[in-house]
Amino acid sequence: MIRLAHPAFLAIGVLLILPYLIRTRRAWLYPSSHLLPSRRGIGFGVILTTSMTIVAFTLLLIALARPQRSEAITHRVTMARDIILVLDLSLSMEGQLATMAGDFERQSKLVVIQEAALAFVQRHPNDRLGLIVFGDEAFGAWPLSADHATLNRRLRSLDSLLPAKLRGTNLSKALVKSLDHLEALGQSRHKLIVLLTDGLDTILEEVQEQLRYRLHKHGVHLYVLGIQLPPNASLVQFTDRAEGRYYDIHKADQLEQALLDVERLEPSNIQLQQEMNDQELFPFFGLPGLVLLLGSMIGKSIWIFDA
Repeated sequence: MIRLAHPAFLAIGVLLILPYLIRTRRAWLYPSSHLLPSRRGIGFGVILTTSMTIVAFTLLLIALARPQRSEAITHRVTMARDIILVLDLSLSMEGQLATMAGDFERQSKLVVIQEAALAFVQRHPNDRLGLIVFGDEAFGAWPLSADHATLNRRLRSLDSLLPAKLRGTNLSKALVKSLDHLEALGQSRHKLIVLLTDGLDTILEEVQEQLRYRLHKHGVHLYVLGIQLPPNASLVQFTDRAEGRYYDIHKADQLEQALLDVERLEPSNIQLQQEMNDQELFPFFGLPGLVLLLGSMIGKSIWIFDA
């Protein structure tokens, strides 16, 4: 779409030139009409130079009004999320988990969550991801960051991130550490804690209340992937009270499907930003106008000299 940035200049220019176009022409004063050269009509030079002058002034007036071509530019912006992966490295994670329904092939729980976490990171290139591992204590293995290459290296060496003497289970410390980390480094309005565990640890009632309050206060969504946990487990009940989402995992493929469901429930927010890009067109009118004006002046001087 083409528009004029200063259309008033075009109207003012026309008003300034109009008196010149409609003014009365004066004749040369000669004592006798016989002294005037014979006229055979308006010559080609007059028509050409006059036309060039009119076109030149028209182009210059349009250039003065600053014609612009406006184009809408749309930007697609993905709103990043802050996601903390909380992985259980207790000794019980050395146990086996069936890989597929009906199959006798089994795999270590630790290897299963390792592969699932690596796939999860690969599917979130725009998000800030962090890693916390826990046993008797909770440790930040990697802070919230867009550096997924380093995070992948940490995930590939999960079995070496926690000393053997600390490989018990303390779910309360894992959740408190996760919330502390989000409060300290979280930047996004969309915050998630994704906890993968087979822990049967009991979360005290007063601790549950504190955790629920902090989750609600900071708008953190809690997703718990419980591996072979009974329905009455303390973590299962807490997740329900905290309005989180719990997934009951008994096979390896269920873990992958649960992580895919988390992504479905927490889609990336897409924001479309549109702005107008104005391309200046006055050079395309101004330069030809100046050339034509110069040409008409030269043409008039040549025509008068030849006359």
